[in-house]
Amino acid sequence: MTEGNPFRQLGYVLILLIILAGTGIHRDFLGLSALPGNVRVILAYCWLSIVWAIDPSIATRRLALTTIVALSVAIAIQSLGVAKSIVHIRIALILALFASYVTVLFFPSVGIHQPEAGRDVALIGDWRGIYPEKNFMGALCAITVLCFYFMEQRHLSFLRWIVIIAAFLFLIKTGSKTSTTLALLALLSGHAFRANNHRDWPLAFAAAMTGVFCFGVILLWYGEWLMEPLDRDDTLTGRSQIWRVLIAYISDHWRLGAGYGSFWYIGGVSPVYDYAKGGSWFEIASQGHNGYLDIASQIGLPGLAIALYFLIVRPVATLLSHPAYNNKTGALFMAIFVFCVGHNFTESTLLSRDHILQFMIIVVICMMNAVDGNYRQQQF
Repeated sequence: MTEGNPFRQLGYVLILLIILAGTGIHRDFLGLSALPGNVRVILAYCWLSIVWAIDPSIATRRLALTTIVALSVAIAIQSLGVAKSIVHIRIALILALFASYVTVLFFPSVGIHQPEAGRDVALIGDWRGIYPEKNFMGALCAITVLCFYFMEQRHLSFLRWIVIIAAFLFLIKTGSKTSTTLALLALLSGHAFRANNHRDWPLAFAAAMTGVFCFGVILLWYGEWLMEPLDRDDTLTGRSQIWRVLIAYISDHWRLGAGYGSFWYIGGVSPVYDYAKGGSWFEIASQGHNGYLDIASQIGLPGLAIALYFLIVRPVATLLSHPAYNNKTGALFMAIFVFCVGHNFTESTLLSRDHILQFMIIVVICMMNAVDGNYRQQQF
């Protein structure tokens, strides 16, 4: 659906109301605490950014959708529990995959990228299924592979492998190289998570986070110089051109940014017109194809640090140190984090309203919140 589609927004409001009614939380608003503290902190900061947002109206609508999706997920998981929630997610993924195959086979003009004015000709022939763009479908297929590969149950293994193979074949047909590569990396990461001694992980994780922080500082201060070799329209399908604009803007507005949802696709007031060359194709882009740069451009480097800590660093650190996750469910959570973190280097999905990967990050954090709560209760 397109940006600002009222039916899309109304649909999510109705879903939230149905969940509230079904769980009875509308009678006890203390139940709204189902939203984990990690998510509440970053959402609160995003809502604060509305104060300085370039377009507060658009920012409010976009952030309201992000909040509604997160709240719906949290309440549903609190009501169903982790095990049932995972089952429901797998069923939804099967239905989406089946619908995508039906769309490709019976409605190829919809399910397969066709020649379109203003579209990259390299997309022609790539499968997109029920999604408007192949990269979205690629992410869904990859998540499907991960969710069915890391299963505790040993029954129905034949059906499970049919789903895995079908999802991976569709993933290949999307032509999404990023999702295909990251899916394999995530599978390996999940296996490594299960195979290695958890006592060794915290030190390795701390070293990795230090390296990421240093890389971010270098990118900020030497971004222009580092981007020069990539300064070609065909490099990374033009992404480097967009990144130059984002880095330039972040360098000038690193404290606050433009406000949540107030950089791309907001009309003539968008900062992109001040930093891009006139007539550049990405003046009409809806994202910067890098989740970290997009977040920094919207809520500043402090906001990016808060988002990374509460949505990635803290949950992953818990996974690596908590004994409750030494199982296939923990491996699944780790694989999803690895995939989402890697995917955001070439696509913008973190804090991106109802994108499948933003949805899965919230799902995992909410499930971890439930697991931690159950574990604490068992200790007393």
